[in-house]
Amino acid sequence: MSIPISKFQAKTETEIKNYNVIKTVLSKLYDAENDLFKKRNDAFDEINNIIEENPDLKTIYLNFSNQMKELEKSKNEHVLKIKTKLIPTTEDYINQAKKTKQEIGNYKNIKNKTQDQEEEMKKMRSKGQDVKNSQISMNISQNKSTMQDLGKNIEDRIMKYEYDRATNNKLIMLHLINYEMAYHANSIEKLTDLFKLIKETNPKKSINQSMRSLGVSQQVDEGDESEKSEENNEEEEEDEDQSIKKSTLTKSRNKSLRKSKKEESEDEIDDEK
Repeated sequence: MSIPISKFQAKTETEIKNYNVIKTVLSKLYDAENDLFKKRNDAFDEINNIIEENPDLKTIYLNFSNQMKELEKSKNEHVLKIKTKLIPTTEDYINQAKKTKQEIGNYKNIKNKTQDQEEEMKKMRSKGQDVKNSQISMNISQNKSTMQDLGKNIEDRIMKYEYDRATNNKLIMLHLINYEMAYHANSIEKLTDLFKLIKETNPKKSINQSMRSLGVSQQVDEGDESEKSEENNEEEEEDEDQSIKKSTLTKSRNKSLRKSKKEESEDEIDDEK
């Protein structure tokens, strides 16, 4: 069997480099996302320190903080899989490539040794020596049998590389896209209700609450909105209402999409491992 040693060696060396690049990218992405998760959580924790006399606004602050932290937690669960599943999977590919590189090296050494022995046997024959049953003849026969076994194994490994490269690297990228999609779909679902709650809050209640705490008798009518305020906010509120309607319409669809994408990506990665 003729084995293209130089091509196979170049192939495994390239695969090792490629897998190391992927591992580096995944490691940097995980570190960046995990660091951002901690910083954003700390920021949202600070909201809980807001002192607000109006119980409605205090509830809104707490709901806002809790909902945003829940979203961050949800995203971080996907990010954590980069470290627990994707990076170890990539490390396995690196080890496989290194093993194959070693096998190719062993094949090359045996081939070179066999060629030297054949040259030596030719010299012995030229001197009239009987080499038919000699030790060198048996060594050559044994080496050729070993080379045949190694050659088949090397070809199988290279074929596996091609499958892994085409399939698993695809699944890694799908997983990265999936956790981004899941995060944004979850954001629409959770923040739509929070948006509506905040929008329905009457700021005048907070004004009156503050005035009473200061001992000021003047109050504003909580039930009336000035004509000027309505005119200024009419266009903005219309856009907000349209945004809520769109978010509500896509809420169930995004939830279903997020679930299906998550299951599909994780199942495929598990199956390929």
